[in-house]
Amino acid sequence: MKLEAADLPAPMADGFPGERLTILSPAVLRRAKALPGSRGLCVTHTGRFDHVRGHSVVRPHGRPEHVLILCLKGAGRGHLDGAGWSLHGGQGVVLPPQLPHDYAADPANPWTLIWFHFAGTWAEEYARIVGGAGRHRKFSVHQIEVLIEAFEDCYRHVLGGYTDSDLIGLSTSFAHFLGLCRTSQRPADPRRRHTEDRVLRTIRFMRENLSRPISLEELARAAGLSIPHYSTTFKRQMNCSPIEFLTRLRLQKACERIEATCDTIAQIGYAVGFNDPLYFSRVFRRHMSIPASEYRQRGSLGRRRPEST
Repeated sequence: MKLEAADLPAPMADGFPGERLTILSPAVLRRAKALPGSRGLCVTHTGRFDHVRGHSVVRPHGRPEHVLILCLKGAGRGHLDGAGWSLHGGQGVVLPPQLPHDYAADPANPWTLIWFHFAGTWAEEYARIVGGAGRHRKFSVHQIEVLIEAFEDCYRHVLGGYTDSDLIGLSTSFAHFLGLCRTSQRPADPRRRHTEDRVLRTIRFMRENLSRPISLEELARAAGLSIPHYSTTFKRQMNCSPIEFLTRLRLQKACERIEATCDTIAQIGYAVGFNDPLYFSRVFRRHMSIPASEYRQRGSLGRRRPEST
């Protein structure tokens, strides 16, 4: 049985070949929780275990912190307050504080995992962002290599002398790691993943065709879905309708051209798919709260014009 992390000195090996384990001491944690840059999100324990056959943890009273486990490959299973859960490669879970839990590597296919314990005034909000509002905050991700790199960026901050810079760096790097956990999430259902891939394909289609009109029917056809199914799926995934998202992309490109070119506002409108200059001006003002001409003027105030020769 694996020892509780709180019972071990830090940092040290924990009995598995090649493993890494770091526990911030109470004195270091007190300082981290007092720093404006780290008190909102404070890592208390972190590590990585590779192919850990025989790894198991039992906590009858839970932990005072949130516990995040991300399985890179292999498998494991556990219980939270009596209810079972399991993880395979590309899946993670966030265990809430103060609830009894246990977990263990699969005997036949033991997991490789990275893990964090974290606390702070923003900890619960971040836990909800990554794992949702329920007790069983399980999630699935892709881009595992990106998350491994993000973990390494976190871990390098615990290898120094726990300076204020190290502690702030650890907190901000961990916030970045959690953000990647959220943005790289995918549904566990393969059919839903396939549908969401179709939505992402239409977003690429939008970006590649901003200079011409694009209809909702054309986007749905590119996704291989009916218009109602496509619209519903897109809104669930992107929190806005396809046409609203397309308009945001057009205006983003328009703002870039307003700042970077001397083209007229009408020319820029044409370049981003608006055939009617007056309509482009109305849309720009509605979304940006100022006319396009004023947006250009404000931008030019911050740029130094080249001296005449």
